[in-house]
Amino acid sequence: MNMLSELPPEIGDLTQLQVLMLFHNKLSSLPLEIGQLIHLEVLSLSENTLQYLSTTLQNLKSLKTLYLGQNRLTHVPAGLGQLTKLQTLGLRRNQLTELPAEFGQLTNLQHLHLSQNRLTQLPAELGQLTKLQTLDLDQNRLAQLPIELGQLAELQLDLSQNQLDQLPSELGQLTNLQRIYLNAR
Repeated sequence: MNMLSELPPEIGDLTQLQVLMLFHNKLSSLPLEIGQLIHLEVLSLSENTLQYLSTTLQNLKSLKTLYLGQNRLTHVPAGLGQLTKLQTLGLRRNQLTELPAEFGQLTNLQHLHLSQNRLTQLPAELGQLTKLQTLDLDQNRLAQLPIELGQLAELQLDLSQNQLDQLPSELGQLTNLQRIYLNAR
């Protein structure tokens, strides 16, 4: 385990960098210069102490994989919706209560990990993520689901340990659904 508590602004000079693994450190913020890493495809910031995300992350247009799990995030900036090449987004074990509607713009997203947050609702725009294969929502506070989830034909869905008392009938449209987890514990 490293103990990095900050990154120098010079990180922005590494403009050809494609993979940046910073998980399991003590980062509480990111320098604005991280937005200059325009060739970055993989960024792992899991297991830090981030409480907010810089809007400069939206400049990372080449990003395909972004891991932000096990931080202290309470919200996600709408600008992340501009990362249209993103295929995997990990936000598990944070303190998120909602997602921006702009997530519907992440049309190449295949894996969305949101378990162990405080989500009480989901934006209907998630129904636009037609390439989504994995949606992990276990251990949140969801009482209902948007009917638009029925449009996600290739989905594997984990809804364990939420506050659901009914499922939208549109889930019946998920004819390729191979796994759904609804267990209470």
